[in-house]
Amino acid sequence: MLSKNVPAPAALTLNDVAQRAGVSPMTVSNVINGKQGVRAATRQRVLDAIAETGYRVNPMARMLAGGRNRIISVLTPQMNQPYASEVVQGAAGAAQRLDYDLIVMMSGSSDFSVMTQLSAGVLLIQPPSEGYDPRSDLPSHVVSVDGPSDYPLIVDNYGGACLAMQHLLVLGHTRIGFISGLQAEPGVIAAAHAAQSGQRNDAHERFRGYRESMASAGQRVLPEYVQHGDFTKASGERAAQVLLRLPTPPTALFVSGDAMALGAIHVAQDLGLQVPKDLSVVGFDDLPLAAAARPALTTVRQPLQQMGEAALELLVALAEHRPMVLPTPFPTTLIQRESTASPS
Repeated sequence: MLSKNVPAPAALTLNDVAQRAGVSPMTVSNVINGKQGVRAATRQRVLDAIAETGYRVNPMARMLAGGRNRIISVLTPQMNQPYASEVVQGAAGAAQRLDYDLIVMMSGSSDFSVMTQLSAGVLLIQPPSEGYDPRSDLPSHVVSVDGPSDYPLIVDNYGGACLAMQHLLVLGHTRIGFISGLQAEPGVIAAAHAAQSGQRNDAHERFRGYRESMASAGQRVLPEYVQHGDFTKASGERAAQVLLRLPTPPTALFVSGDAMALGAIHVAQDLGLQVPKDLSVVGFDDLPLAAAARPALTTVRQPLQQMGEAALELLVALAEHRPMVLPTPFPTTLIQRESTASPS
């Protein structure tokens, strides 16, 4: 057991690296910040010293000392959401390639407003609440994934929903239920959609794809076949409990998020139903857990890591005042697996 009286090791400084490399601290600083005018041999000696000492650059200290701001903050409602994790993974790869530091924080953190003041830009992954607009209180450039901002990155949610619905309709399903990500009661989903029609919101666009696909197939959308969730597994379970206990339950479900879809499958199995023999289920996102599920989930893939990478690149371009072009909506793809079949 370690004694509590043992002092913590002193943090390495620029002077330690300089002494190891036999150069001045200014030379070490120039190498770290990528400045020109350092000979190749000297630069390599400094890099070797950094590796040997295990020195880590403190991005906050570097910025406060007058260095270039290379911090990008990420705001996400929940750190453990698989959706957010995929976006962050793509952004982290781009940040490392472009020599930027990434700080990920939850929207409820009291430190976040301070960090955004010190950041070159903010990546918003989904709004923390319905109607939230970051432009009102975030001072930095804001690029959003599935949320409002001056630079939103979106996928073809409507087209993806139509792909899912077409798949179920071609299989022969007519009694198709829908679990939405909308924070609204089922009876007012249409009104909520109309009120929000000016925004390219993922939940609204997926509902529109469901509704219009049913209409194109000559099928009526039954109010009791539409339930809402919040993109969590628990909300999918709650919605499925209602749908699958109806006197005439759906033979298929289109669920606007993979986590909710897996929750619906678990409820179906608990009720003694076999997926896909008794119930077909289609999700949306293609998170890693979709392929690992049993049965593996048929779902609509959106390129989440690619979106995270594009968001980071866009923020860097804004921070460095370089020309940039906002990407067009990212395409979606139907991934057919084991959770769908013709109705028995």
